[in-house]
Amino acid sequence: MSVKSPHRFLQMEPVTVAQVDEPIDVAEVLRYLGYPAEYTPSGSVAEMLEHWIDQAKQAASPRAVYVVLPVIHKDKRSLIVDTSSGEIEFSGAIGSFLGVSELIVAFIATAGPSIVDLASDLLSQGDDLAALIVNSVGAERAEAAETEAVRQACDPVSDIGFAATLPYSPGYCGMKLTEQQKLFSIFGNQTAGVRLHESCLMTPIKSVSGLVGLGPSELVRIEGTPCDRCELKSCNMRR
Repeated sequence: MSVKSPHRFLQMEPVTVAQVDEPIDVAEVLRYLGYPAEYTPSGSVAEMLEHWIDQAKQAASPRAVYVVLPVIHKDKRSLIVDTSSGEIEFSGAIGSFLGVSELIVAFIATAGPSIVDLASDLLSQGDDLAALIVNSVGAERAEAAETEAVRQACDPVSDIGFAATLPYSPGYCGMKLTEQQKLFSIFGNQTAGVRLHESCLMTPIKSVSGLVGLGPSELVRIEGTPCDRCELKSCNMRR
C-alpha cells in the first residue's frame, strides 16, 4: 500500500468525541433563530439572548462518535462503503454530495438530553422565546460536536492533500430518512447516547447524523457544493 494511500487513515471502529471545546457560535445561533446574517442584537433582546445562551451552554453536553470507511463503489445514486460488519449501500443524491470521495466519515453527534429538557420546561412554563433560544443553542452545539468529529477525522488526511465535503444527512436533499437505519447499524450500541426510533427520528432531538466525504482537495474545490447548484436561494441552511 502506497504511503500516499488514504486507506491507511481508516478508522472502522467507532471513535468517541467526549468533549467539544469550541465556544458557542452566536452568529450560528442567530441563524437558527432566523435572523439575517448582518443582524446585531441590542438592548433587551441582547440581554435575553446572552442570558439564555449561557443557560443553554451550561445544560449542553455535546459529544459525537465517528468512523472512517473506505468507498467500495459510487455512482450518481448510490455509494457502497466497507464496514467492520460488511458492506453497506447508501442511496440518494450521492453523486452531487459525495461523488469525489475516497473515504467516508459516518458520524452521530448530539447536544445531549439536558438542553432538550431545559427547552421543554420553558415551553411548559409558557416562555416560548426562551425555549426557542435554548433549542437554537442545542442545534448549534450538536453541529459543533459534528464539526469536531469531522475535524478529527479530516486532520490526518490533510497531509496527503485531502479535504472534506459538506455533510449529507438522511432526510435531506434526496436521501430518504430510512437510510438512517443503515447509518446507525455501523455503530452498534456506540451511538454517543443517541437513540434511533422506528420512525427514524433521534432522541435527544438535538442530534445530527450523516456522511462526510474525504477526497482530493482540488477535486472537492472544483466540485463545489450542492448549495452552489440549488435554486432555493432563500434557504436558511444554505452553505
